[in-house]
Amino acid sequence: MTAQVSNLVSFLADSAQVPLITFAGNDPSMSLKHSAYSIQMIGRDVLQMKAIAALLNNFQWREIVVIYQEDELGLSGILALKNALQEISARIVQKFAISDESFSNFSWNNITKTVEGDMTRSRVFVIHTSYGLAQKIFLEAKQSGIMKELGGAWVVTEWVASSLEIADDTTMDSMQGVIGVRIKITHTPHFENISMRWKEKFMSLYPNVTHSENIGIVGAYAYDSVRVIAKAIDDLFRDNKLAELEFKSSGKSSTDAYVFQEGNALFQKAVNSNLEGIIGKIKFSNSGLLEIHSYDIVNVVNREIRVVGSWMKEELKLNGVQIMWPNGSSKTPCGFRKFIVGVPPNVVFPGFINIKDNDKSFNGFCIEVFKKAVTKLNCPFDYEFKVSENSDKNPNYDILVQQVANKTFDAVVADITILSDRSEKVDFTQPYTDTGLVIMVPIKNTKSSAWAFMKPFTLSMWLTALAFILLTAFLILLFERHENDAFTGETARQLEISLWFSFATIVFVQGEKIMTSLGKVILMVWLFVVLILNSSYTASLASYVTVQQLSPTIRDTQSLRASNTSIGHMDGSFVEKYLIDELRIDKNRLRAFTKATDYVESLRNGSIGAVVDETPYINMLVSENCGEFEIVSRPFYRGGFGFVFAKGSPVVPEMTSAVLNITQDKTELDSIRSGYFGSESCNDSGNDIGRLSPKNFWGLFVISTAIYCALLSAYLVSRFHKGGLKTVKVQPIPQENSVPAIQLVALDPNLLHSQSLNGINTASSSRGVRRAYTALPPLNVHHQQRTTRLHSLIL
Repeated sequence: MTAQVSNLVSFLADSAQVPLITFAGNDPSMSLKHSAYSIQMIGRDVLQMKAIAALLNNFQWREIVVIYQEDELGLSGILALKNALQEISARIVQKFAISDESFSNFSWNNITKTVEGDMTRSRVFVIHTSYGLAQKIFLEAKQSGIMKELGGAWVVTEWVASSLEIADDTTMDSMQGVIGVRIKITHTPHFENISMRWKEKFMSLYPNVTHSENIGIVGAYAYDSVRVIAKAIDDLFRDNKLAELEFKSSGKSSTDAYVFQEGNALFQKAVNSNLEGIIGKIKFSNSGLLEIHSYDIVNVVNREIRVVGSWMKEELKLNGVQIMWPNGSSKTPCGFRKFIVGVPPNVVFPGFINIKDNDKSFNGFCIEVFKKAVTKLNCPFDYEFKVSENSDKNPNYDILVQQVANKTFDAVVADITILSDRSEKVDFTQPYTDTGLVIMVPIKNTKSSAWAFMKPFTLSMWLTALAFILLTAFLILLFERHENDAFTGETARQLEISLWFSFATIVFVQGEKIMTSLGKVILMVWLFVVLILNSSYTASLASYVTVQQLSPTIRDTQSLRASNTSIGHMDGSFVEKYLIDELRIDKNRLRAFTKATDYVESLRNGSIGAVVDETPYINMLVSENCGEFEIVSRPFYRGGFGFVFAKGSPVVPEMTSAVLNITQDKTELDSIRSGYFGSESCNDSGNDIGRLSPKNFWGLFVISTAIYCALLSAYLVSRFHKGGLKTVKVQPIPQENSVPAIQLVALDPNLLHSQSLNGINTASSSRGVRRAYTALPPLNVHHQQRTTRLHSLIL
C-alpha cells in the first residue's frame, strides 16, 4: 500500500470514527498517517534515529550516506536522523531517494560514480526503506560486488531489522555484516509458547517453506495488536452493556458516511489497555503512540542474527559480542574511503617534503609527522599521497588550499602556514612546528683578516713606534759606549747591541746592564713608552675584534621598516603580502627567491640585508650556515604549519589531538626533526666566533718564519762554506815568566795564525783577537786575575 492509499485509509477512519491500529513497522507504506483514531504499535522515528545516532557515535562515524524510501514517511525518518546526527556533530553527506517504481532504474554503479565524483569520503551507509525494497537493494549490491568494493559499514533501520527473522537465505547472504536497530523484545515464556505454536501452524500450512522458524517481531506485534483491539472491544461491551456495535449516518444526505457511535469510547479503551503482551509491557500515549524506550543492536553473521548490544534510556551498551562487517573482518571500519592526500611539487626546502622515484616515494619532516599522527588515531584511515599539479616553480600554497576546498584532495600535507583567510575555506589541525615569522641577518665577522695583528695601529703609528725604537737605541748607544763594555766594539756590533736592547725591552726581556745615569733615565722613559704601547695595542686589538661583532642595525620589525635595505622572501609565499599590507614596507625593497641557496648567496654578497621567513626555515638555514647568520627578532606573526582537511572533515578533531600528542612529546618530535635536519644548534666551532685564531696572524707567523729560515740558512751556508771548527786541541804551553797558557789550534788554514798574548797563544779570527786584548788586563796584573778573566772569556 502506498503512502497515498494509507492517507486515504486514515481519512476514512477519521470520517467513520473507527479506530485503526498499525503494527507493521517494517514497511513505511503500510503505516497510516497519524489521525485522531490511529493507534500505532510501532516506534517513533525520533527514538530509533537517536539509537542509530548513538551507534554511529560509538564508532566515531561522522559522515553518513543515506539511501531512503522516496515517500512522506521516508522523508520524515531522514529528517529525524539529521536532527539526531547534529547532536553528535555528524552529518549526512549524500542522500539517494528510491522507490519501488523507480527501482528498475536503480544502479549501484551510478551511486558509486556519484559518491566518487563528489569526493565523498564516507563509507557508512544507512538504509531507511521498507523490507521489500531493502531486499532488492542488497541483492543488487551483492551481485555487483559493491559492498566489498566500497567496504565500510552498512546500517539498516527498524523497518528492515525487524523483518530479518523472516528473511530467506539469499537475502541473509546478501546482508552479511549488516548491523541495524530493532525494537527490543524480551523472550519471556509467553513469547516462546506463542512462537512455538506459530511455527507449528505455519509449517502445517506451508510445509515447503523452511526459512521462518518463529513468529518474529512483526508477527509478535501483529499478535499483540489484535489482543489490544480485542481487549478494548471486550471492555467496551462489558462496561457499556452493549449488545452490538452500531453505525449511524452522520448527515441528512444518503451519501454521507456512517459513523461508529462508540468509536471514541473504543479508541480510549484501546489506548488505556495496559496489558502484558508477548513483546513486553504495552502502553500508549494519549495520542495513541506506543511508548518504546529500548532497541536491540543486531548483526547479520552467517545467516544468523546476533544481538550485539542495546539502546535504552538514551544510552548505548554493547555486550561484547564480536561484530562482523561486510568485508568479513571483525576490525571496525573507519567509515572512510582511502584519503587522497595532496603533496606540493618542487618544495624549496626538501627536508620538509621530499619526493623521489617518479612521485612514488614520499618522505620528509611533514610526511613523517603526518604518518605518525595517523597511527595515533583510534581508527587510522587509509591514505594515498598524490603530487599536486600546482606549478612548475615554487608551489603556491593558496592553490593547494583551494584544491582541498573544491574536493580535488581530501587533505594536503606540506609546510603550509595556518592563515585566517585559508581557514575560511578549509580546516587546519593544530600546528606541529614552531610558529611565526622571524628576521635573519648576516653576522658581521664572516671573514677573518690574515693581517689582523696590524689592525690596532695605523701606518703612521707603526712608523712612529719604529722611530722611537731607533731613537732609543741610538741614545742608549751614545750614552753607554764609553762606560759600558757591553756596548763597545766595532760599529756594527754596537748597533746590533743597541737595537737588541730596544726590542728586548718591548717584551721586558732582560738585556745588557745600563751603567750611566743618562742611560738609566732613557731606559725609564722607554719602559714607560713600552708599557703604554703594549697596553694600547692589546686594547685596540680587543676593540677591533669586538667591533667585528657589533649588533646589526636591524633588530626588529620597526628597524626593518625604517631601514632602506632590501629584504628577501620566498616566491609564492604569503610573506610578501604580509610585509606590504601589515608592515607597510615598500614593494620595491622586496626580493623574491625560488631557492634557499639564493638567500645565503644574496646575504653573503650584500644584495639583500635581511630575510623574512617562517621560523622552521630560518632555523634550518642558521644551523646549516653556522656562524654566518643570526635571528634578530622574536616571532612577530604566529601561524605555524598545519595539516589541511576539507571544511567540516570529521577527522580534524582527532588529528588535532594526535598532533598535540606528538608536539608535547619533545623526544618523539625531535627524533623526527633530527632525521631530516640534524641538530638545529651550531657545533663547537661556532663558539670560536670572536676569538683570535692562527689564521688571524698567519701573516705575522709567515714573516717571522721566513726571517728565521733566512738567518738559519745564512748561518749554515757560512759554516759549511768556510769549513768551521772541526777539532779543538787544548794544551798548556810553558813559557818563562808567564802563566800557563792555552793554545787553540784551528784546522782551517784560512783562519789559522798565532799570537802571543801575555803568555797565551790564541788561534782565532782577527775579531776574536781584538776581543781578547780588550778583555785581558795588562801583563803586570796578577796571575789569578788574568786567569779568572780568561776563564770567563773562554766560557
